[in-house]
Amino acid sequence: MDQSYFFDSLSQINKDIKKEYKSLRNRLQSILLDNEFLNDEIIATFPNYPIIPNERCGLWYVSPSQYNQTSYFKSTDGHTNQWDFSTRRLNFHLLETIAKSKGITIIDSTRRGKKIPDALSKTIPIWCAVLNYIMLRELKGGNDIVKVEDCLFVPPATVPKSEYDCILQKIPTLVEKLDKLEIINANELISTFHGKLLRPLWIYPGSSILHSSRDVFTGEKTKALAWEAPENIIPIVLCTISYQAQDGVDKRYGFTYVQGAADDHELWSCGLTPELFWSHINYLGNPTHSDDELMEYVRHMIEMKIKDSAAKTVELTMDAIFPNGVDPITPEISLGKIDNNIKITKSMLHEFKKGFSLVVILSETVTLNSDDKDEQQSDSVKIYKLTSGSKKSSKRLRTEIPKIYEVMRENLTNGKPILICCNTGTDISIGIILTILCKNYKLDPDNKKAWLRLEKETQDSNVPVKRLDKTIIRKNLTTLISHLEGRNVNPSRATLNSVNDYLM
Repeated sequence: MDQSYFFDSLSQINKDIKKEYKSLRNRLQSILLDNEFLNDEIIATFPNYPIIPNERCGLWYVSPSQYNQTSYFKSTDGHTNQWDFSTRRLNFHLLETIAKSKGITIIDSTRRGKKIPDALSKTIPIWCAVLNYIMLRELKGGNDIVKVEDCLFVPPATVPKSEYDCILQKIPTLVEKLDKLEIINANELISTFHGKLLRPLWIYPGSSILHSSRDVFTGEKTKALAWEAPENIIPIVLCTISYQAQDGVDKRYGFTYVQGAADDHELWSCGLTPELFWSHINYLGNPTHSDDELMEYVRHMIEMKIKDSAAKTVELTMDAIFPNGVDPITPEISLGKIDNNIKITKSMLHEFKKGFSLVVILSETVTLNSDDKDEQQSDSVKIYKLTSGSKKSSKRLRTEIPKIYEVMRENLTNGKPILICCNTGTDISIGIILTILCKNYKLDPDNKKAWLRLEKETQDSNVPVKRLDKTIIRKNLTTLISHLEGRNVNPSRATLNSVNDYLM
């Protein structure tokens, strides 16, 4: 055989594999196949535990009708020699849900080469271990009596013993890190969980704990049996929703199955989001449609969404602009999430003025409905071209914070109500609110989820704020996260770096 022909053929095969791997149709069909596993086996086995998709990948596998909350545990916090308990991603909004339902099911996935993602095999077990340690320390009367082995549980077939031993040694340090923030009370934690420990439980396609079976004649799945938890634990069910396929692909289903299909969606989604996917599931989930048809449909859908968004903003009320309401942080400061591509009309300005002396909007797509293209400010609404989730915007925030704060300073000093919003309500807007809290407020010693206003002289931006350091800033952030119960607040590292740079 001609050697050049062999290498050309091999190169073509590799190109075909990459094309199938990135195919929108294959990705969406793979996600739907994994969703069947969720519906047929996971929910049937753990019917009483709320479904919690782990952002961002997990959102694709769960219909919005199936969940009320999300989590954000990053695999990087579980990577070898990088084990961490993130105080930026506390996920404490889940605690009440865990206690109320006596367990939860967290959904995530991983790409080829792994059975369980690091977020499920190590990051969340570390999170559970830190909370378990805090409870046991209080129950047993001190650090010296607590055995870390009683707190930390990992999947032994995934995490080698040597790594487990290293993580064990790290737990007391991570507990100390959380203790310094003074945001969690051991007795409250014990009361919330009735003294029971959080016990991770790993589930994936083929897990022995799943009791579903098939009819010997028809091959159809029989109804799964609900699992009963032991009395002395609170199960944290960690579900890897994709099955492990050789080389990460499988061609048995009439399409090329891609393990962890939702991962790195920027590379294949063509602008599609989990929300759009599930709201157009009848078309996008139809296996008869080709890649070209799906991509054209997605392109058209996104164009229409932008047009509809602009059309809807003609005469919006506050309830329509903020369908989920706004979150009061203090009596003077509120947080909101505003949609992309909104044009602020005169009637909307009037609506804003009813509740706020100033509205600060951090968005590159929200504009004032003015004939003057350069006139993007008014006395009551200030728009800054910053995008949440954009590293570029988060870095640019460093130079924008002084300008934004100066605009707000008079209102802050006089205690006038201000609304701060961005397109997510979780990143850039959180950075600005954190700045305000650090400069104009102090933590309330009697309420771990509240602040007290400082005297006017202390608020003056010309007075050096020597009391601030990274620990104080972090305490304010964690208090803010705790205050926004049920919300998954996650300002980016770049945003926090910009805030730290300004405040310190």
